Amino acid sequence: MKDGVVGFGGQIWAGYALLLLFSFSLYWSPLMWAGVAALVLGYYTRRKAGQADSPVARAHAAWQINTVWLALLMALVGIAAVVGVACWMGNNPVIMDKLDAIASGDQPPMDMLREFWAVPGSKALIISLCCSILLYLVWTFKRTLQGLMALRRGGLPSMPGSGRWLALLLALLLQGGIVLLFI
Repeated sequence: MKDGVVGFGGQIWAGYALLLLFSFSLYWSPLMWAGVAALVLGYYTRRKAGQADSPVARAHAAWQINTVWLALLMALVGIAAVVGVACWMGNNPVIMDKLDAIASGDQPPMDMLREFWAVPGSKALIISLCCSILLYLVWTFKRTLQGLMALRRGGLPSMPGSGRWLALLLALLLQGGIVLLFI
């Protein structure tokens, strides 16, 4: 760790540890509290780093704060997209009759899935749900990894370079692999 975060290293590492836990909050919802703790610790560290005139520590604390807020914003946008498509589907009586027929049928699950896929709007619903979940999982984890790599080399988390692409690749591989395990 370089001189830029002396005195704040423990708090910053703890913030990134909390962000790592928060990155998996869609798998286990109590981990959402790690995001709240990261947010509180980030605000505290940013304020203390500002008072101590430590721009690197302040940048890492701000990066942690912004990661939590961006994750929550992406979750809200994803929920809004899914709710919007579901509301559109629910306002159409023909679609509702098709969904009721599928739900009350005694057919095998694969046949029910095929019928659901044929319902107008179901593709948009599934695609918006999958995209928002994957974006939430990958982007939060990518920002956490990028911040950790920057902290390790003693730089700012938003610095350009190959670290950002490496973090994205690692996040895609890990989070995508976990999602594939659930399928």
